[in-house]
Amino acid sequence: MERMHKTAFLDVTISVCPQCGTPYADASWYVIELASDVQCGVCGRTWHPQRYKTDRILVEFALDEAGKTVEVKKKARLE
Repeated sequence: MERMHKTAFLDVTISVCPQCGTPYADASWYVIELASDVQCGVCGRTWHPQRYKTDRILVEFALDEAGKTVEVKKKARLE
């Protein structure tokens, strides 16, 4: 494996559509900070993921020297 020297992070909220149970992963700034609604791609219902949140995690992206992702892992559970 190439020597990894860069890391990027993404705060992700996991939620479940209250109508059909389809799981979603969205950037937390969109769900928590902006309090945005989403439309389920399966059943078409519009709902608020913050209300139906099941988890919030920090995802870590290990990058190679060219900035390409070589590994993704859960860094921490938030909230």
